[in-house]
Amino acid sequence: MQHITERRRHDRFTVEPMYSSVTVRRISRGVLASEATEGHVYNVSLGGMRFELDEPLPKGALISIELELPGCDALICATARIVRLFSEIDDPGPRRMAIEFESFAQDSRVTLERHLSQKWLRAETPRFTASRIKIAHDSAALRQCELTIETSASTLTSSRKTKSASAA
Repeated sequence: MQHITERRRHDRFTVEPMYSSVTVRRISRGVLASEATEGHVYNVSLGGMRFELDEPLPKGALISIELELPGCDALICATARIVRLFSEIDDPGPRRMAIEFESFAQDSRVTLERHLSQKWLRAETPRFTASRIKIAHDSAALRQCELTIETSASTLTSSRKTKSASAA
């Protein structure tokens, strides 16, 4: 089985969206927009997070975030960049996006790091692991199926020869 190297530098933690809140403001030419958009978080790490907003922001957009997490008594403030937009076709309704943190406000990184280490949130396993195991399992099942078909075909050939020999 082929192994894939994990590219993430930080462990990712699952957040129940109904218990989280993120306030997002765009930063354009160094100026923070006055209009804020509210959303919910799906997962978070020290390197970034996945969240949803009613309207998508463009990939590459610089944003300011204020993050509230369950069990965390402090607001986590950071600047980040949109690095991924989930497909509108695959993700109807509020649009999911992923960001990479660029910088944290004073003490926010320490607060996030401390909160994640306290195990308030459930660690998320990398998605590719389950897929690789399923593919490997399905490949083994396919090989087993091929062996069964080959065995059945040779049995059929043998039984035809036996019937032909007994008829003669």
